[in-house]
Amino acid sequence: MTINVLIKETETLYCYALKNFIVDLFRTEFLREVNFITEFTRESISDADIIVLSLCRGEPFICTPELLARNKGVMIGLVSGEQYDKETLPGCFKEMVFISRDAPLNDFYQVFRAAWQTLQSDEQKSDSLSCADCHHRTLSPRQTVIMASLYQGLSTPEIAKKLQIDYKTVYAHKYDVMQKFQLGSDHDLQVLLSRMREKNTQINLLRECLRT
Repeated sequence: MTINVLIKETETLYCYALKNFIVDLFRTEFLREVNFITEFTRESISDADIIVLSLCRGEPFICTPELLARNKGVMIGLVSGEQYDKETLPGCFKEMVFISRDAPLNDFYQVFRAAWQTLQSDEQKSDSLSCADCHHRTLSPRQTVIMASLYQGLSTPEIAKKLQIDYKTVYAHKYDVMQKFQLGSDHDLQVLLSRMREKNTQINLLRECLRT
């Protein structure tokens, strides 16, 4: 039996080390070969036994429609140490196991051993999911315009002048977005906006706004 592992990780060296760890673990402890999948598509997600996603701060709150294709296996989310209450997450992330990217190696062993045990059991993916019933977090139309301007490098006064609103209103919208997605810095916000722009949602208002 070959284990299909899909990894979505942007840092080349980290991804290389993670792949070596997974291969070594499954070969030595479970006597299984590993086939790595690099494309993040509905088809590849459907084929994956284990899905490992590198997630920026706040990303688990937003829609990731490709995950609706998952019909088996385990999802592991690599985060920067932040904690998430699964009851507040969209349906496609509720079954994800989160681990800090900088966690001790023994923690990774435990997570992947647990993943193997799940694969060996008769546990299946729970109820089918639908984006229509999902409570993922989004930007309001006004927040979308302001966030697009921040992403493009405009300052708060420049955005206020452009939209003909008070600069305090711009600050208030930014603060609301930071709170909504549990962000701690401007860098976190920029990274999340970049990820939101890339999402393959049916309607991506942020991407459309950036095109205008």
